[in-house]
Amino acid sequence: MTKRAVVIGINDYSVQGVNSLAMCVRDASAFYHLLVDAFLFEPDNILTYLDLKADSAVILKALRYCVTQSQPGDVLCFYYAGHGSRLPHPTKPGQFYEVIIPASGQWISDHELFNISDGLQPSHVNFTCVFDSCHSGGMSLEAEARTPPMEQTLVQRIVAQMTSLIPCGLLLSPTDRVVCEGNVKNVHLDHDRIDLDPGPNFTTVKQAKTTLISGCRPDELTYEGPASSAVKNGLMTKSLVDLVNQSNFQIDHRSLVDELNTRVSGYVTQLFPGASPAIVQQPQLVGQDNRMGENFLEGFTDSR
Repeated sequence: MTKRAVVIGINDYSVQGVNSLAMCVRDASAFYHLLVDAFLFEPDNILTYLDLKADSAVILKALRYCVTQSQPGDVLCFYYAGHGSRLPHPTKPGQFYEVIIPASGQWISDHELFNISDGLQPSHVNFTCVFDSCHSGGMSLEAEARTPPMEQTLVQRIVAQMTSLIPCGLLLSPTDRVVCEGNVKNVHLDHDRIDLDPGPNFTTVKQAKTTLISGCRPDELTYEGPASSAVKNGLMTKSLVDLVNQSNFQIDHRSLVDELNTRVSGYVTQLFPGASPAIVQQPQLVGQDNRMGENFLEGFTDSR
């Protein structure tokens, strides 16, 4: 069994022309050390790109390489800390994509990720995505949130039209994206932020090639510790670092996300007391239902 990873952390968004972040590079470094120290990844098998080195073409090339090298029983992890947002489907008015925003180049949706992994056998390779970013947003911008402000025309289009949202990191084929139809409802603005109700088919997607751990629900934002605080990471990554010890740590995906929720909630209460509107960030487990009980970043012992 070989464990491979692509680790991305972006603070510098000067090329993209959106607000820069403060702690994503620290998050990527922390996650890199977790992979080596706790999950026994070999450093040579971890491709790390920080700030302006994290161009979209570079990210996709690194992922394509890791996919093509993977054999049955292997583990592949894609970690991303940076901005997230949403883009409309070019021809389907009600369908929108979650995207991650590289330091330069095109924004990356699930469509681009699927195209580089079409041949991946999800029953053989444990492909796990961990995204400490948010895909919500609105017209306002909160200093510690990992989303750029959306143009008002895009916000209005989302509120008026969105009925389906395709999570970034599931690796769904164009045909399989039909399972996301109607997975969000009641889309509206709340304090200039896009709010919505995710359906049960938002989290359990049998056709997914990956297990995705995302920093928040689709109606929430992910946060970094305030500049004045002692927490110098994204709250989900900080919670993961807190949870993982340094000696053969093992935990299944469901238990991991439950623990992350408890710890992130504690940090929100500690770091943002009395915030109005109330700040809520709930890490989510999305993707292959038949693999959610498997251990985080461990090779599969059977094929299902």
